[in-house]
Amino acid sequence: MSNAYQHKPLTPFRRALARFSLSETAKYTKLTLGLWIGFGIPYLLGYPDAAVPLAGSTMLTLALGSSISAARSYFYKRVLSNVVAMPIGTLLIWLTAPHLWLGAALLPLVIFSIVALRPSLFQMTSITVPITLVLYTGEHIPLLEQRLIGVVLGMLLGFLIQQIAFPPDHGYWANTLVNDGNEQASGIVAQLAAGKLEKSQIKPATTQLRTVSTNLKQAHQLLKVDLEQAWVSPHLKRNQARLPVFACYQETFDTLVNFLETMDTFHDQFAALDAAWREAFLARLGKLAAVHRQLAEAADLRVERPPLAAPPLQMEDLRQLIEDLPAFSVFTSVYLGHLTGYGILLCRLSELHTA
Repeated sequence: MSNAYQHKPLTPFRRALARFSLSETAKYTKLTLGLWIGFGIPYLLGYPDAAVPLAGSTMLTLALGSSISAARSYFYKRVLSNVVAMPIGTLLIWLTAPHLWLGAALLPLVIFSIVALRPSLFQMTSITVPITLVLYTGEHIPLLEQRLIGVVLGMLLGFLIQQIAFPPDHGYWANTLVNDGNEQASGIVAQLAAGKLEKSQIKPATTQLRTVSTNLKQAHQLLKVDLEQAWVSPHLKRNQARLPVFACYQETFDTLVNFLETMDTFHDQFAALDAAWREAFLARLGKLAAVHRQLAEAADLRVERPPLAAPPLQMEDLRQLIEDLPAFSVFTSVYLGHLTGYGILLCRLSELHTA
C-alpha cells in the first residue's frame, strides 16, 4: 500500500498559518482585503460609481463562501442570477413604461418563474436584490452596466481572495480532530476495559467524542469538495491522500459513540452479566484499545515517524480474539457486536497506516 499520506511535520510557521486560516481573524482579514481592493481599484481608475457594488460583491463572496468550493458555488449562482434577472427585468420595465406600477407588479412573477424553472442555477437570496434594483435603474443603461460589471468582477475577486489569501486548511483541521478524537477514544476505552470508568463519566465522554466525530465529518467533506476544484491549492494536496484515513477515523469515533451510549443506557444489565464473560469481554476490549493507541501514534503527524511495518491488527487476529467469546443472551450479543465493529474498523485503519 502506498504511504503517500505520510509527510513530515509542518514547520512552526506553516502550522501557525494553517491555524490562522481556520480562525475568525482570517475571515475578517479577507473581508477587509475584499473591501479595500474591491473599492480601491475602480475608484482609482476613475469609476467611483462601480466601486461600491464591486466591493460589496467581493465581501459577499467571502462572507457566504466559508470554503473555496462554497465561494465558487456562490460566485456561479449570484453571477447567473444578476446576469439573467437584471436584463430581463429591465426589458419588462421598458415594455410596461410609462406604467411603472404594472412593471412592478409583473416583475416578481417573471423572475420567480425563472427561478422555479431552474432552482439549481438561481439562488433566491441573490434574485431578490436584482428585482429591487431593476425598479431603481429602470431605463438607465449605465447603471445596469455598472451593476453587472460590479457583481461579476466583485464575485470573481472574492473567489480569488478566498483561493489565494489564507484559504481554509481543512486538512490541518481534520488531522487535529483525528489526534483529539484518538486521545479521547483510546483513553475512554482503556478506562472502560480496566473497569475504572464510572457511569457518571460515560455521558460527558460520549458528548465530547460525538462533537469531534461531527466536526471531523465536516472537515473531511469540506476538504473533499475543495479538492474537486480545477486548481487545487498546495495545502489541500498535502492531505489529499489522507481522505480515506479521515473517513475511517470518523466512522470509528461514531462506532465508539454508539458503544458508549449502549454502555450508558444498559449499564446495569452489563454489570449483571456473568462475571467470567464480562471479564473476558473487557480483556479483549483492552487489547483493541492498545491497538488503537498504536494506530493513534501512526496517525499523529506532529512527530515524524515511518509508517507501521506490519498491521497491528488483521481480520484473522480479530476472529481469534472473539471466537471463544460466546453470545448466550441478548445483551452479550449486543456488546459482542460493538466489540466486533470496533475491531473491524481498527483492522481497516491498520491497513491504511501500514507501508
